[in-house]
Amino acid sequence: MKALVLKSKQLLLTFSSLEKNHKLLTYISLLILTTSTYFLRNNSEILKIKFAALKERNRGVKQSMLIFNKNYESFPLPVWQKVKRGEQFILQYVNNAFVEQFGHSFDNDRYNLIGKNNFEAFPKKIAQKYYENDIVVSISGGSVESFPQFVDKNGITQNIKVLKWREIIKNKDTLVYGMVKEVLPLKTNQ
Repeated sequence: MKALVLKSKQLLLTFSSLEKNHKLLTYISLLILTTSTYFLRNNSEILKIKFAALKERNRGVKQSMLIFNKNYESFPLPVWQKVKRGEQFILQYVNNAFVEQFGHSFDNDRYNLIGKNNFEAFPKKIAQKYYENDIVVSISGGSVESFPQFVDKNGITQNIKVLKWREIIKNKDTLVYGMVKEVLPLKTNQ
């Protein structure tokens, strides 16, 4: 009988010890989860603040591009500027005449177009042609006249006469400017 009582006590102590360990592990887990949640929330708030600051800086850069290119704002022909970043040409500026003539494709808001490359802003076939012309201008350094296409407000593909030229700023940034000289009449095969 003594052996049975002794074994019962040992079993109860073992079970009690396991229960205490279980409670201890539960509390430690809760503490770790609470602490990590606090730090994640903190990091998330910091990222939100940084993201908002970055968006504001980006808006400021876009406004600076308007000031930098203010000579073209009242120019009667559509003018744009792209900057070469790696293998892409990113639209940095379009003037008011560009918005008036081509704005239907980007909701007449130049900021919907600024910051996009050719393939994000235009249909693939047309974007490829624009990209090839931009490459030629950026490599050759001279002005190039081309006859690409665009889709007008009525959804009709039109040919345009474009003059493109290059500028390099501080031996670092390659800028490609473009200007639509005229919209050409459609050629029909009859």
